[in-house]
Amino acid sequence: MPGALPSLGDDVLGQLLVIALPEEAFFRGYLQTALDDAWKPRIRVLGAELGWGILVSSALFAFGHFATEPHPNRLAVFFPALVFGWLRARTNGIGAGIVFHALCNLFAAYLARSYGLGR
Repeated sequence: MPGALPSLGDDVLGQLLVIALPEEAFFRGYLQTALDDAWKPRIRVLGAELGWGILVSSALFAFGHFATEPHPNRLAVFFPALVFGWLRARTNGIGAGIVFHALCNLFAAYLARSYGLGR
């Protein structure tokens, strides 16, 4: 059990800095923002101005995950990507999306380990 805490710390930092930060910076910080600038948002959802940018960037996010592991269940990340995109639009930044993205990944890893699926 002595290795549990360093492993958890490594997992948290890895999810935050290696996975969530670059993915959020590209898909929401750059792509969604650029698409929303090109296609002006037209609908307000729970305090966030949303347009085609959130749908296109979420679809590309899901396709990118599918491309790395071609299994249909990899496309399911489209739905949390919508939440990450909403957070980007609502807060005008990617910080909340980075934290939520990392927490989602850590929770998924925890569930996989709990059911003996490993990771």
